[in-house]
Amino acid sequence: MGSHLFPGNTEGILRPIGAFLRFGATGVDLFFVLSGFLITGILYDSLEDTGYFRKFYARRALRIFPLYYGILFVCFALTPWLGTHWKSMKWLYILYLQNTDIAGPHELFSVSTGVSLTHFWSLAVEEQFYLVWPMLVFLIRGRGNLLRLCFALSGVALCLRLFLTLHNVRYAVINGHTLCRMDSLLIGGALALLMRSTYRDSILQWAKAAFFLVVVVATALALSRSMFAEQSQRIVVFDALSLSLHYTLMAVGSAALIAWCFQPSSIPRRIFENRSLCFFGKYSYGLYVLHFVALGFLIRTFRGWIRIVIPSKGVEVAGAGILAFVVAVVAAYASYNLYEKRFLRLKQYFDYDGLGCTGGSK
Repeated sequence: MGSHLFPGNTEGILRPIGAFLRFGATGVDLFFVLSGFLITGILYDSLEDTGYFRKFYARRALRIFPLYYGILFVCFALTPWLGTHWKSMKWLYILYLQNTDIAGPHELFSVSTGVSLTHFWSLAVEEQFYLVWPMLVFLIRGRGNLLRLCFALSGVALCLRLFLTLHNVRYAVINGHTLCRMDSLLIGGALALLMRSTYRDSILQWAKAAFFLVVVVATALALSRSMFAEQSQRIVVFDALSLSLHYTLMAVGSAALIAWCFQPSSIPRRIFENRSLCFFGKYSYGLYVLHFVALGFLIRTFRGWIRIVIPSKGVEVAGAGILAFVVAVVAAYASYNLYEKRFLRLKQYFDYDGLGCTGGSK
C-alpha cells in the first residue's frame, strides 16, 4: 500500500523514504509465499477428510468471492457513468484471467479515469493456483514427492522468467503470469511440508541465517545492476539473470521469515504479534482489494484540497496518501463487518474433520 499510496519520485532527504515505500511491492511476494504455506498445510492435513475438495473450494469461495465479485458488480453497474469499454476484459475478470494478454496488455486496462482494477492480477494468480494445486496434492499425496514437485516447478518458473526476459518480453507479463510466479506459492508450500517433517528443527534453526543471507544476496544483485547499468551490451545476460532470480530470492527470504516467526522468542514473531498489525492482518484482504480501486480519483481529489491550504508538493503527496490510507481502512473495516462476515459465518458448515482452526483466516 505504501508503494501505491505515495507515488512519484522523491529527491533529497526524502529519497530513502521513497525507496523504502517502493520496496513495499515485495509484499505481494510475501503474500504468495504465505498463501502457499497456509493452503498447502491445510490440503496436506485434510487429505483423509471426506469432503476434501468440497470443503476447500467452499471455504475459499466464501472468503474471496463476495468482496471480489461485489466490486466487479459495482463497476459493471456503473459502466454507463464510468464510460468503460470493457470489451473482453469483463469476462476475463469474471473468470480470473485478468493476468493474461487475451484482450491486450492487461496492465494498461483501466475501468475509467481514477478507477482501476489492475491490482487484481495477483488475485488471478492465487485463484489459478487454487484451481490446480489441490488436485495435485490429492493425487500425489506423499510428502517427499510433493516436495520434489515443488522444487522442480520452482526451477521451471525461474528458467521461464530467464527465457522470457532474454527475449524482451514485457515485464508486466513476467510479473503477472502464474507460471512465472508459481515458485513463490510453491516455496511456501514446500515450507509447509518441511515443517511437517523431521527437518522442522533444522528449518527453524537456520531460518534466521537464511533470511539475512537472502537480504545480502538481493542487495548485492541490486547494487551490481545499478553500478553496471550503463554497460548495457556487457550486462544483458546478468541483468536478465538477476531480474529472474529476484523473485526466487524474495520467495526464499519470505519463507525464511515465516519459519523464523515459529521461534517463540524471535524478534519478527514479537513484531507480527503486535495488536496493531493483527488488526491490519484481519482486514488485509479488504485493504488490498479496496485501497486501489478508486485511488487515482482519491489522490487527485485530496491533493487538490491540500493544495488550496498548503501549496507544497511534498505535503500534497504525503497528505493525500495518508488520507487515502484512512479511507481504505474505514472501507475495509466496514466491508468486513457489514458484508463479508455474513458469508464467513457459513464456513462453519464446511469445517475440516479434526483440523480445528489450522490455517487461520484461510
